[in-house]
Order: sequence, then C-alpha cells, then structure tokens
Amino acid sequence: MELFAGGVSDSDRVFNGLTSAIDEVLGNTTLPASLRHEVLQMAVIFVCGISQLSPGAYFLRHDLFPSIVTTITSPDTEQFTFEAALLLALLANFHKSDAAKLNPYLRCIRETTNEDLMRGICWAANFAAAAVVRAYQSISDDSSPSLTSTFGSLLSALRPDRALAAKPVDPPRELFKNQPIEACVILLPVFEFLHGSATFRKVFADNLTAHVEKKTSTPIPPLPITLLSLTSYLVSHASSSSSSRSIAYANLALNMLLVMSESDEILSALRADTNEEIRLCRQRLPPLPPFQPPKSPLCALLDCCILWLRHNLHKRLEVQCYLTCIGATYRVLWFLQREHVRLEYHWQELWRALILLLDFLASKLDSLTTTGGVEQLTQETLLLIDFALCRSERLLPSPQTVHELVYEVVRSADVFRKQQALLDKLANPHVDTHKRHSGSRPRAPQALANITALAEQYETKLKEAGVRSANQGLRAVAKEIEKDGLSYGTDLHGTDDPP
Repeated sequence: MELFAGGVSDSDRVFNGLTSAIDEVLGNTTLPASLRHEVLQMAVIFVCGISQLSPGAYFLRHDLFPSIVTTITSPDTEQFTFEAALLLALLANFHKSDAAKLNPYLRCIRETTNEDLMRGICWAANFAAAAVVRAYQSISDDSSPSLTSTFGSLLSALRPDRALAAKPVDPPRELFKNQPIEACVILLPVFEFLHGSATFRKVFADNLTAHVEKKTSTPIPPLPITLLSLTSYLVSHASSSSSSRSIAYANLALNMLLVMSESDEILSALRADTNEEIRLCRQRLPPLPPFQPPKSPLCALLDCCILWLRHNLHKRLEVQCYLTCIGATYRVLWFLQREHVRLEYHWQELWRALILLLDFLASKLDSLTTTGGVEQLTQETLLLIDFALCRSERLLPSPQTVHELVYEVVRSADVFRKQQALLDKLANPHVDTHKRHSGSRPRAPQALANITALAEQYETKLKEAGVRSANQGLRAVAKEIEKDGLSYGTDLHGTDDPP
C-alpha cells in the first residue's frame, strides 16, 4: 500500500479507482480490443503480484465478474479468454481457505448458468492444455511403436552411453526440469469451474458426448480427452525434479480427476467408447499398454492414477496426492460396479500398482521424510483392494480377470501380512481408540482380515499343488474358483455412494 498509494490513509481512493478503471475498460465493448487486452494483462500481473496481501480485498469489494464474462463472450476479445479465465481463477482463490463465503467470484462461478462463458473457457483450455502436452512430447517422442520409431530406437540403443545397458532406461530427468510450460496454469480455472459449477460440468460432459456421437477422430480432441492426456504427463514427471512447481501442478491435476470421478454426469460421458486416440505418457518405464480405440476414456483416467502410483514413490512421499489418487480410483470403481459396467481394461496393472504402494509403505516407513497421513493412506488402499475383491463379479468383465485379481493378492500375501504391523506402528497410543477409528477407518482392520484370509486360503492350496511358476499358479487359482466359487469375507461397503 505504501508503494502504490503512498500510505494507508490514501489506499481506498487509489485501489477503488484502480478496480473501477479495470472494470470499466474490460466491460466496455466499444473500446479497442487491444486496449482491453492490455488492461486485462495488467490486472493479471497485479493480482499475481499482490498474491494474498490486503490490496486483493479491493477486488472483492468491486466485483469484476460481469466484465470478465463480457471479455470472454465478446467476439472481438474472445481470443483473450486464456488471460480472462486466469484472472477470474486468481480472484476466486483470494483467501479461499479462510474467507471463501466472502469471495463473490466463487459465488458467481457456482451460480452462473452462462453456457457461452463455459464453452469459451473449454475452448481456450483445450488449446492451452494441448500446447503443454506437445511441449512434453517434443522432449522425448513417446508415440505408439511403429516401424519408423522401432528403427529409431534401434539406432538410439547403439549410442555408446546405451549400448551396454542391460535394459531400457528412462530419459534423463533433467530434460523435464522446466516442465510443464506456463500454459499449464489453465488448469486452475478449469478446476475452479469443474469443482464449483454444475453448469460447467454439464458443458464439459456434453463436449465429450457430442464428440463421441460423431464416431470420428478430429484434429483437436475435446477438452476431457486433452486433460487426461496432460494429466498423464504431469503425474509421470511430477517428481522427476525437486521442483515444487511440478508437484503442485500434478496435485491440481489429481484433484481435477477426483472432481471428475465425483460427477456421475462426467463419468457417464467418459464411460462411452471413443474412436479418438488418447496419447498418454509413455516416457517413464515400464510404459502402460497404449490406448487403442475404440475404448472408454475411463481407461485413460485409471491409467493416470496408475502412473501416479508407480512413479512417485520417494522418501519425500506426497501423501495427500496419493490419498487423492486412491479416492479418485475408488470412486471410478464404485461407479462401474453400481452401473454394472464391466470395463475391458488391463486390471492387473492397477492391482500391481496398489500392492506396490502398500509394499513401499511397509518397507520404507522408517526412511520416509514424513509419516503424516500414512496410516490413512494405508487404510484407504486396503479398503480399495477389499472393495475390488468383494465386488469383483460385478466389476470385472470376465472370470479370467477375477482369477488374475485373486492371484495378484495371493502372490503378494507377504505384503499384506506386513500391513498389520505397519498399522500398529502408525497408531498413536495417545489418541482415543474410538476417535482414531472414526468414520470409515474402523473398516480397515476388517478389510485387511478379509484380504489376508483369502490370500492364505489360496496360498495353502498352491503349496499343496506344488506350483512352481506364475502360469501354474494362475491356472491353479482359476481351477479352485471354478470348482468352489470365490468365497470372500464380510462386505464392508454397503450400497451408499462413497463420501
């Protein structure tokens, strides 16, 4: 205030004048578009510069929402939608955590029904997100294997630094240290509208539904598909460097997946098969199987969750991001079994990623930088696996996929046996037992008991059968299930949608 207004006593006059001038210029369609653009850019820079400091309160007193909407929906300024949407998201985040009810922009996002505004934001976000994806792809070509790319890989393998490598290696992490590019900030307004606006969720879902009904691929896929592609790159490279920026964007992308998974409207749109190829990140090893249309985009959403689970297991564990990822995965699986959708998917990759997480937590607990939230993460992951086993016949598309799930649990029996010791170690003896096991947490010990009982039951039978290989083990599990059916423990998940 000293710098801009010369003192607190004159701040009202200066900052009220500034916000009024911005409002008048942005909302005046008779002024030149270039002038309105310059004022918009100045407003974005100013709001970024003051961050959460007190001058931001003047932008709450003077509601700029109508003039920002005018900027996005006017034909002569719609090309500046990126900056306008960003300004709106920045203002919506001013003291969001402690004064959200006082923020008029959050209320406006929640209450507006202007579909032209929503479509404009989707249009701008799609181009910006596609640019971020191309920036990742320009560093390392991860397109699906072809004759040309296979020959290129052969030549690359003959390089002196790779010729003696026993197995393929990831591209050097420092190549991605400056990623994502600045355009990725478009995720902030997209998240705010997805989270706060039912109208935007409808437009977002309709964007995909209309595209699927055309049954053809297009040069620029719809926003939901582009966001899934972008998310795959963000979560794959989130911890490639020590940059808190890359982690922050991955966290934002995961929260966006969680919001999508909480919307039946969006999940229903993602459920339908699309002929559009969804380019998912294959720059980290081992790569997931490529997305080959026609296929449901829900497969791509689950792939994004797997990529996060696989590639971010470090001593400085991002526990909250893992909880968000597990939550999104659980909600997708819940939707599938509730709607009786048996998704054709590489389910084994998901089960292995979840078990890998549990094994990491049990084995590396003492070396983690922080253990805050690890107990909850362990419990939620156990509940997710328990849910998949309990509802497997309604969730999985074939007996073979059920057999594969059971076999993955059986071959990881030692991992599950370590979980009880992990939970006992993490439990705080100074916290009242009833409080510690409030909400959904009392179910976790029973879920672990269900899983362990199943694993030990089939483990004993495999030992009796003298199984010596994975193929023999899978066949033996299949034979037992086909003979006696899958007998599982208590169903802990009820019929109500998850919270």
